Order: sequence, then C-alpha cells, then structure tokens
Amino acid sequence: MTLQSQEFSEQAARQTITIFFTSNELGAMQPCGCSGGQLGGLARRYTVFNAVSPQNRLIIDTGSLVEGATEQSQIKFSIIVQAYTQLGYNVVNLTGQDILVAHEAGFIDGLSSAFNCITASSSDEIKMPAKFTKSFTLNGSSVEVVVVAAETEDQISRLPELLASSAGSPLAVKILILNQADTKIIATVSEMNLVDLLIVSTQSDEPTLVGDANSRPLVISEGRIGKYVGKIQARFDTAKQKYRLVFSSVPVTEDIPQYQPLVELYKDYQRLVKDANLVERYPRFILPDNLEYVGSKYCKLCHDYEYDKWMTSKQVFIPGLDKQASPDSRHAGAFATLEKVGSEYDPECVVCHVVGMQYQTGYVSPAKTPEMKDVGCENCHGPGSEHVRSLGAIESSGPISTCSDCHTAEHSGEYASNQKQYFEKIVHWREPVSVVRVKEPNQPAKHNIQ
Repeated sequence: MTLQSQEFSEQAARQTITIFFTSNELGAMQPCGCSGGQLGGLARRYTVFNAVSPQNRLIIDTGSLVEGATEQSQIKFSIIVQAYTQLGYNVVNLTGQDILVAHEAGFIDGLSSAFNCITASSSDEIKMPAKFTKSFTLNGSSVEVVVVAAETEDQISRLPELLASSAGSPLAVKILILNQADTKIIATVSEMNLVDLLIVSTQSDEPTLVGDANSRPLVISEGRIGKYVGKIQARFDTAKQKYRLVFSSVPVTEDIPQYQPLVELYKDYQRLVKDANLVERYPRFILPDNLEYVGSKYCKLCHDYEYDKWMTSKQVFIPGLDKQASPDSRHAGAFATLEKVGSEYDPECVVCHVVGMQYQTGYVSPAKTPEMKDVGCENCHGPGSEHVRSLGAIESSGPISTCSDCHTAEHSGEYASNQKQYFEKIVHWREPVSVVRVKEPNQPAKHNIQ
C-alpha cells in the first residue's frame, strides 16, 4: 500500500461508522464441536468486533438470547448477559421471551447496568424504553445513530416521534428492529420514508440483504445462533451532509482467535450446569409396553461379530474432508468426546452421546448407568429387554433414533453432503444377513437379564 492510499484509507475509516448486529442467539454460545468447520462462538466474536475502534462502532443485538424458559435457559441467559458486557454491546433489544426469562431468573433489574436495553414488549410491570441513541463525532461533525424496536401497528404509527434525532445532530442513521417479517408492516415502514435501516426476523442462519442494496430503507434479515455477524458500514461525507450504507456478513470461522476471558466464562457455564445436576434431573418418559434398555453388552451374547465391529470399527476417510475421523468420533466412544471438552454434564449435548436419556431405564449418569454411555445398539434398534428375554424371537422395536436426529446442521455440518460415507463408518454387519428365529422360550423371568 502506498503512503497516499494508506492516508486515504485512514481518512475513510475516520469517516465511517460500523454497525455490528447479531440476533437469535438462542443460547448457542459456542459450536458444539462434534465436527469440524463449525461457525460461531462468543469468544471469537470478540475478535470480529475489535477489528473496529470503539469510537467508530455500534454493537447491537436484536433479541432472542435464549430458547425457552427452562432452568438451563436461565443459566444461559445469565452467562450471555456477562458475555455481552465483555463484548461491549451498546444496546440489546429484548423480546417478550427474553424479558420473561430475565424476570423469572431475577436478572431483570440488573440488565440496565450491563448494557442499554430496548424493547417493543414493555408493560406496566416491566418498563423499558423502545429507543436508544448514540452520538459520534466525525471530523468535527456530530452524527447520531438512533435504534428503535417495534412490533405492532400502533408502535409503527409512533415512528416519527421515536425516530426523531437531537436538534444538534443534522446527520442521523435511523434503524428499526422489527420483531417479525410482516410484509404489510415492512411496506408501511418503507412508505413512511423515515427509516434508513430495517432489520427483520428470519429463519436463516446468515443475515441477508433483502431487495435493492441502494433502497431506503435498506432491509436486512437477522441471522441465527451466532454463525455470522451482520455488518453495516455507514460511510459519511460530512462536507456534503450525506452518507451511504454498505452491508456485509462476517462468518465467525474456526480460525478466528478466541478471547480467553470468554473461553473461561463458558467453563463457568459448564460448572453451573454440572452443579445444577441437569442431566440426572432430565424429564424422562416411560417406555411403551414395559420395555427397558439393557445395554449393548447383552447384544454381544448373540451378536458377537456385530458387537466387536461396533467396538473396533475402522476409521473411514471421508472424501472432500481434510482429516481422518478421530477414534473417539466412533459411536462406541461418543461419550469420551464430551468429556474432552467438559460437556458431559450438559443435557443438550449428552442426549446424543448416550442411550435413551429421554426415557426411564436409559442413561442417568456414568456412576448410575455406565452401560448406557456412548451411542449403542439400542439407539438405532430400540430398547432390547424383550428381544433379549425372548432370545431373539421378539424383534426389538421403537423408540429408535435416526441419523438425522443428532447429525443436524448445527452438530454435524459435514453430514448433509456425506451421508453415504458417514454410513460406511458404522457398518458392523456381514452380508448377506442370515436371520434365525427362535421359538418363544418357556416362561423366562422377564427381567432375568442382569
């Protein structure tokens, strides 16, 4: 870069306000780590934000910090609030669900000391503003960014009042967070000619430009679970009293350095989940027809070959991927992958690494049900008590898990285009399969499978 181009770049940076926004965190504080190439993580987001000086940036979250109102959601909410404070968020829009969780967890009064909060869901019981304003100084000129939250037609009708900027700031970027994607309301807002940037709800992971990049308002969909950070650069020409908005999406990739205090904060979350004993207290259904889980070792009695293949299945190279499967990525070592990263007490993780945690007689803990650790025979073939009791005369039946129950886009991003190769990794039977049926044994004790 020449000295002249460097000076131009520095001048352009001084004339630019960068508006970062995230949304729909839904408790996804970091990728699960079950596969490579995963996006996201609060600890990496710190590096993205700090590429821009705090004097020239605004950081917004549009809401939905957690999903649901469970005890685990409340723990997550507390950790996310602490993380957002360390990340330097300027304003967080709280949805009605966010307010409910914060209120039930006793956090509502302390939120304002963490960061500025706005909401379109204020009530007589919990009052919060719907508007936030931050002032910037660019080359001696005052510039404001005004952020407003709305969701009803009545709130939209009050936009002229809410979006008014201070008299001393002729230049203002006016942002509306709309907690829905109602096309009628979007059209109404556009016709009002008051809003510069409209952020609407979405089901997509990546924030996306909706419509024309030169339109006013610039309409952007939010994004989900922290895989991407939305980035709006407001590039000002203060001499001409005008600016231009440029949108981009920043993927939070694995190669982005992590901010260590936020890494430690996630470990605090893991300790809180462990102390709350959420796995052992997980709600469990009764299995149909008095079925019970028995553990994979009982399958070995008749399926010795299959059991040994399950235990010692070879690593299979997946075409298009840069690495060999780890020994602990096999189903028979599934629980060890959680222990390596400290997630063996997180029910959201454990449920896919053990047998039958959602049901009675399934996994409870390593001490109480060691035979239910890992992904075993009964995950895919169903509870085995009747099959074992009848010496194979009665086929095993549901409930069973399918591959896609756990190999989702969030947990196993490489699975979608490599199903065949993944399936080859778990082949543990001989072809052709020879099935031998035995008659019902004479009145065996139903639970004599110890």
